Amino acid sequence: MTDEEATEKARRLAMERAARFGRCAAELAAFLPAQWSVHEHAPDPAARNPFHPVPGPRDPFGEGLVGSDGLYAEGLNSALAAIVAHEWPGEEAKRNGHVLGPGELLALIEVMAQDPAVERVVMENGAVLILDQHPAAELPRGPANTIFDVTRPSASRGTRIDIGVLREGNEQAAMSRHGRGTGILTLAHVTALLALDGHDSLHAIGEQQADRVRNGALRADAAARETAAAFLDRIGEEEAERRAEAAEHREDLGYSLEECPVCFHEAFQIDGLAPIWGRVGYGQCVVCSYIRSPDIADEEGFAAHIAILDS
Repeated sequence: MTDEEATEKARRLAMERAARFGRCAAELAAFLPAQWSVHEHAPDPAARNPFHPVPGPRDPFGEGLVGSDGLYAEGLNSALAAIVAHEWPGEEAKRNGHVLGPGELLALIEVMAQDPAVERVVMENGAVLILDQHPAAELPRGPANTIFDVTRPSASRGTRIDIGVLREGNEQAAMSRHGRGTGILTLAHVTALLALDGHDSLHAIGEQQADRVRNGALRADAAARETAAAFLDRIGEEEAERRAEAAEHREDLGYSLEECPVCFHEAFQIDGLAPIWGRVGYGQCVVCSYIRSPDIADEEGFAAHIAILDS
């Protein structure tokens, strides 16, 4: 293998690891808000598994996140392998090419942090801190943000790797995966995992969350179009024509009626323009009842923006 091929292989592996971590971490993070209130009112919140089913008056079996242990283990292994490969290339794998497991990678990072010869890696309050290669400049700090009236956080110094918490989380996740019982993943375990995203080799959660929002909006829009088409068939052509003739624009907002992408009548009432791109309106058709969401308006607005740039 040439040096160029080896470099390209390492680049692809780094991207794959970051993407795997991002997908797993985003999935775990997306599920947490649904369990947050239950967790905070639990007798011992620190020891509660936020992904286990929570009985309630409407759902006696709860809505647990199936496979949370597997997501945690895969996300942790991918993140640690990416970090070690970035900081100390080649140390993330054994001589036979097999990547070290999470426990071995955590032990390696801990050893590196205790070696005075290793730069930018220090122990801090029981955790490892990998200092940023290019630290962000510290902005002038006042007692509070004048807009939101909250204390400004300090600029990040680096990536915090809580060895003990992550090691415990890995052991808990391994219990059910290896048939040794049911482990308990706590918010502390998940928070420590999400904190790894600050490393230069990752920065993947935000992109994955954006993809989740976009894909969810696209699925919802496809369902809305199907519902509108079915409704159009039900009311018939004569009723559709009558509704189209009676359609009026929103005088209070000043937007004209536009052609509906489902029934093609000029009966789409605009409630506002896309929040980001502003080229496409969101609202509802008064004929077939199709609803275009602000997210889809932005999606189509971006496409229109690209089309203008290409013209």
